[in-house]
Amino acid sequence: MSRDNFRSGELGGQRAAIRYVMVVDDDAESARETKATLEKSGLEAKVFKDGGQVHGSLSMDRPDLVLLKLILPGESGFEICERLKKQDRFLPVVVYSEIELEAAQNLAAKLGADGYILKPCLPGTLVTTIREVADAVWDRQADEREGKEKGEIRFPCRCGHRMKEKLENRGKLVTCSQCQATVQVPERAMHDMLVKLSDAANANALDDPMRFLSVKCQFCGTYYKLFSNDLEKARTCPKCDKRQIGALSIIGAPLSRAALASSLRVLRILSGQLKGKKLMLPDHEITLGSARPCQLKQQGEGIAPQHCTLKPTPLGILVNDLNSETGTFIDNERITGETLLEPGGLLKVGTMLYRLIGQDRDVNSTDFYDPKQAKAQQKAAEKGVKLFLSDKPTAEEAADVIQAHWDIVRKKSAMSRDSADA
Repeated sequence: MSRDNFRSGELGGQRAAIRYVMVVDDDAESARETKATLEKSGLEAKVFKDGGQVHGSLSMDRPDLVLLKLILPGESGFEICERLKKQDRFLPVVVYSEIELEAAQNLAAKLGADGYILKPCLPGTLVTTIREVADAVWDRQADEREGKEKGEIRFPCRCGHRMKEKLENRGKLVTCSQCQATVQVPERAMHDMLVKLSDAANANALDDPMRFLSVKCQFCGTYYKLFSNDLEKARTCPKCDKRQIGALSIIGAPLSRAALASSLRVLRILSGQLKGKKLMLPDHEITLGSARPCQLKQQGEGIAPQHCTLKPTPLGILVNDLNSETGTFIDNERITGETLLEPGGLLKVGTMLYRLIGQDRDVNSTDFYDPKQAKAQQKAAEKGVKLFLSDKPTAEEAADVIQAHWDIVRKKSAMSRDSADA
């Protein structure tokens, strides 16, 4: 029986027959495990590492369902989902991710995902959920095919006002009568995304943010990934083999910026000729001072030849003053002994000022919107409306969600290590 004929029938009570699942995962071990699980259930599974491979394959072989990781090199899973749903709104897409943030689930639903499974997941739950999602999408498609779908799409504006438009206005821009904002009509009415939480203890493994940084060679212009925490290795271009001079040129894609911030190794310079520039520290302790042997040589009034040490940690940068005459200050207080510079904190060395880029997230948080947005979400929920408050492009909003995940997991890991050492 052909795949098309198989899809149109029913099998053992399941309305949507699935043969071929596209697994999008750049982690080889994780992808192998998922593929093996699906194949044991009689499904065909093919693994794709990134958005480029996904979009290239779709034109040749449409899958019955896409199982999608969110943290990927290049396009994030959020962006891939958005593109897939714009091309084929009835292609079932299930997010399979370790990100347990409510914000991630909200964004996935906003972009049209049909299911969200939190890793790690028992094999039976994974397969059952895939089949449930496929059935739900099949039902929506059948309703439209049989003319049961209403002749309008109902959806909420970000102000909470319920809107409705004719089906032929899908994808068009309309004006909200309540707040006068310009809103894009979705491809279909918002549906309830099937969410399955983890069956097992969620390991929340930290996917190294540094491997998502892209560097541009200042000699030949080649873009290459910073796969290592070793900045010295990253200074050598893999194509022309020349060593970069001065600061590395980090390409400013949203996910790269999120990776920089989440690394807690980037200081923004707030004074002097380099004001506004970013300074990235290596992953080991260095000495800051005016003397040539210092790994971080800084010139300025009040900076001693060997002024202080800086040591990146998962919670911030440990700063230790080296008995300098003018002292080292964190948040305007002179430090004595090793002191933690926390995300957003101010470091003063002589006349030089630096701020540590990053955010200090609540490890118990499931979301990270500000209080005003949280209040608006609550009011809308009481009316049965789900708000999507961000006006950011998908790539930027996705980067915010992924950074929040990295921040929270890194802090959890650090706290667990501290508890074990105590």
